[in-house]
Amino acid sequence: MIINNYMIYSKIIRPLLFKIDPETIHTLVAGGGELVARVPILSKLLRSYFRVSPANLSVHAFGVDLPHPIGLSAGFDKDAKYVHFTEQFGFAFEEIGSITGKPYKGNEKPRLRRLLKNQSLVVNYGLKGEGADRVYKRMSGLRTQFPFGISMAKTNSPTCVGQTAIEDYAYVYKTFRNLGVYDTLNLSCPNTKDGTPFSDPQALEELLKKIVMLRKELNVQKKLFIKIGPDIQGEHLDTILRLIDLYKVDGIIISNLFKDLSRAHTFLPYPEEHSLSWKGGISGMAVQQASLQLIKEVYKKTNGKLFIIGCGGIYSAEDAYAKIRAGASLLQLITGFIYGGPSTIRTIVLGLSALLKRDGFATLDEVRGKDVL
Repeated sequence: MIINNYMIYSKIIRPLLFKIDPETIHTLVAGGGELVARVPILSKLLRSYFRVSPANLSVHAFGVDLPHPIGLSAGFDKDAKYVHFTEQFGFAFEEIGSITGKPYKGNEKPRLRRLLKNQSLVVNYGLKGEGADRVYKRMSGLRTQFPFGISMAKTNSPTCVGQTAIEDYAYVYKTFRNLGVYDTLNLSCPNTKDGTPFSDPQALEELLKKIVMLRKELNVQKKLFIKIGPDIQGEHLDTILRLIDLYKVDGIIISNLFKDLSRAHTFLPYPEEHSLSWKGGISGMAVQQASLQLIKEVYKKTNGKLFIIGCGGIYSAEDAYAKIRAGASLLQLITGFIYGGPSTIRTIVLGLSALLKRDGFATLDEVRGKDVL
């Protein structure tokens, strides 16, 4: 049944959908799916098929019990418009955002391109979003028990740099202090205007000082994560891990889009499909191996003590299994869902459960980091 669903989607539905501009079809499909998911009888039907929860994949994270480790990464639901859609199609949790202090209309179009042969996307939204106040108002009215995190970033403006950018993050943090089960500081969006990125160690330390101070003052109980790109290596990575330990950050998300496009080309099966003149970072297949290696490196450097969410290039149960064996506790994806269709999460979850059974593991804890330590 699952194979048939995938074949129908990949051979018939996806080619039709992909004839439409990618940004337009995202809004139409996700928006339509959200409306359907809000109808009780239809919601029940969707949940009965797409939501599966094998006993050997249950996870306790963020203070809640999750049916399996796979969530929706930030970038799909920037303004908290599709939470019911996400829940009905099988994800265990989602990350909303990235949310910035002020609204931003986004970079000039085209800002989303498909690399069909590579099953990847070129993303150049530039932190498009409605801003913290409007998103908070929408989320305050949500009636859902579905676990979600808040991804935070600085407003994309030439004037939002230095201390102003830190205060922008801080405003988002304060605004959402009572919503969600975890927070993420997005350090690595590759599509913003001037200023030192917060993946820079000195800038990151100043940001963490501010957020940790607020965390204590406001008694925020949520877990705190940072999200890095696949370009972080060597001493740069060591410094970030030192700051994570120093400021008691709870975990790390590995990884965001590739912004080093020349290096990304070395990971693409069909590099000729992408032009280096195109603006934006690359998701999907380009990130798959780079994020996997970075997860292994972080897991090894921290002796398996840092909570890792693996993200980037997950299309199958085998891809998910590889990231867990590399050291990830949870997983996130977007691109794999877009290319794989509505049965993607169900297929991956059932396949991942079968892989654990095949290899004689009773729980995810027994598998985590097996390929590293």
